Amino acid sequence: MIAVLFLALQTILIVLLIIWWIRWSPQGLWWAVASLFLAIGLSYFSGVLFQVPPYQVGCEGFCAGWKGFPWPTHHIQPDTQLLFDGPSFVRNGFFYYAVLLAVSAFIAWLASWFRWSQRSWKQRIFFIFIVIVLPLATLPMWIAPPQPQLSKPDQRLVINAARDWRWQLHLRGWMDRRLALEDLRASPNGEGQRVCFRIYTWFYLPYQRAYIDLDTAGVLAIKGGEIPLSQSCWTQP
Repeated sequence: MIAVLFLALQTILIVLLIIWWIRWSPQGLWWAVASLFLAIGLSYFSGVLFQVPPYQVGCEGFCAGWKGFPWPTHHIQPDTQLLFDGPSFVRNGFFYYAVLLAVSAFIAWLASWFRWSQRSWKQRIFFIFIVIVLPLATLPMWIAPPQPQLSKPDQRLVINAARDWRWQLHLRGWMDRRLALEDLRASPNGEGQRVCFRIYTWFYLPYQRAYIDLDTAGVLAIKGGEIPLSQSCWTQP
């Protein structure tokens, strides 16, 4: 019921934004059509950027992972089989369509207030950087990417690992903007827990993985490191 209500409100918002664009600019209808295709592309691209592999934490055995954000466009089975989720793909597309229309309308209004047509090319570049590029680049710092749901005890371990990755192990670099949990399992040595993170850099680009081994109390890091996305946290010694 909540999903249906949300879809109805989203549809109303899209219709109102299309009307606004048509009245705002002679090219408004063209932009509304172009945004629809861009939204479909973003729905697909979200499955490339945002991935949660099959995981064990909180599961009996393995739970299926997924690709896509904010709703899964694909489900990753424990045997690595990939299942396309058509309804969620469309749902994602509607979400990105509403966001594109709303954000672009706000930017168009700001450009009008900025008197875009009267500005020099340097001032226009500055406007684009401040209003478009900078917010997109810093999004990972404000909105969390997808990750498995955790119980409170497991949340404590993950929070401790993220803290130790930054302050104890000093692994955080300029490119590392957000950690997203991939899994929490027993350490290879059988003592304590290993936490695996997916690291996102600017613009939500997946960067590397980080693994951190916690002591038996789950407070302090014993060791850790960053590895390429092509490698697994669970094959590290």
